[in-house]
Amino acid sequence: MMTVESRHDLEREVTWITVAGELTVERKHRLRTVIGKALVACPRAVIVDLTGFDDPTGTAAPLFHAAQDRAFRDHGVCLLWVLPRRGVLRDRLANPFWHRVLRLYDTVAEAEAAVELGPPVPSRFTELLEPDGFAPSRARLLVNDACMAWNLPHIATVARRIVFELVHNAATHAATPLILVVSRRGGFLHLSVRDGDPRPPTVLPNARRAGLRGDGLHIVDRNATIWGCLRGANGKTVWAALWLAPTSRD
Repeated sequence: MMTVESRHDLEREVTWITVAGELTVERKHRLRTVIGKALVACPRAVIVDLTGFDDPTGTAAPLFHAAQDRAFRDHGVCLLWVLPRRGVLRDRLANPFWHRVLRLYDTVAEAEAAVELGPPVPSRFTELLEPDGFAPSRARLLVNDACMAWNLPHIATVARRIVFELVHNAATHAATPLILVVSRRGGFLHLSVRDGDPRPPTVLPNARRAGLRGDGLHIVDRNATIWGCLRGANGKTVWAALWLAPTSRD
């Protein structure tokens, strides 16, 4: 048997879900539905108390991972998990991988304290852009927000300049929906733009002097620490990286 109970604190904008018993294949849909309904209301946070819960089937952890991604991506909700006291699920969640990808806490009090501290700053920002005249400006705003969130004001200007050109070039030449990803990778700020056109970008040797299309990639080449292109069957990703240490180009 599995029981699922929910309660809400309207003042704090927090929802608690308490799950007890054992998960079976038949009960997965019920658990997924209860969590989904809590997220749709868009509280500040949802805390899922698993202290009396176990998962002999070994399928709960991937369900939790998908729910946490959806919570942040679709609803902007912080989803936190309180570990089971014992059992198969407790042992599985002890794996370092799950501690990296899930917000796991030993007690409800620890999860509540984390909510009061605020959600963690994401390590990546993603946005779907239409290939129109607004896309470069929207990309520039996203990069600026990411730089401010990561306390990187010293590279914000050059990062905005690079992403504007990457998105403008993709919107103009590929003319397909674009996926912009801004992330921190080691000592670099990484910018990537994926489109549906597998043709590689072309840097025209005299474009800058003649004012022709292709000048934008000269700007990328001049300002990025390194940049390149990855091609696949269904499109390409043009990326650029900026070293996070201050430089004279900032």
